[in-house]
Amino acid sequence: MVFVTPAQQIWTLSMLLVSGFALWRGGRPERWVAVANVLAWILTPLAYRNDLIDPQWGVFLVDVAFLVLLAVLAMTTDRNWLLFAAAFQLLAVMTHIAIAVDRGVRTLAYFRGLVIWSYLVLGALAVGAWMFRRDRRTVGPPRPET
Repeated sequence: MVFVTPAQQIWTLSMLLVSGFALWRGGRPERWVAVANVLAWILTPLAYRNDLIDPQWGVFLVDVAFLVLLAVLAMTTDRNWLLFAAAFQLLAVMTHIAIAVDRGVRTLAYFRGLVIWSYLVLGALAVGAWMFRRDRRTVGPPRPET
């Protein structure tokens, strides 16, 4: 919920558009991830500490919770896009761990890495919602939710 810089504004707009599309046109897994994505977006600034040296443990916990949801959905549904989303989110969690283990990981690299992985998770959600919508249009009746 931070709108200060153009990069934050672009992320917010992108995240809301993709999550909105997934809520509107996606199946149950896409909707779950869209809601979790918005919830993580709300919780992240609340968990963030203005400390650029130490790891952001609150943000780490938000990212781990999102990873758990993605991994559970990837293992219990038939959506291939969830495998990619979970893998990208795992990389975000590993980025947190990297700065905790090695103080040589610079803050700029830390934050840019998290941004890259976040956009890739968002891209996977967009592809998943689009594919679900496309499959429903071409196949006919909706496939059973899993």
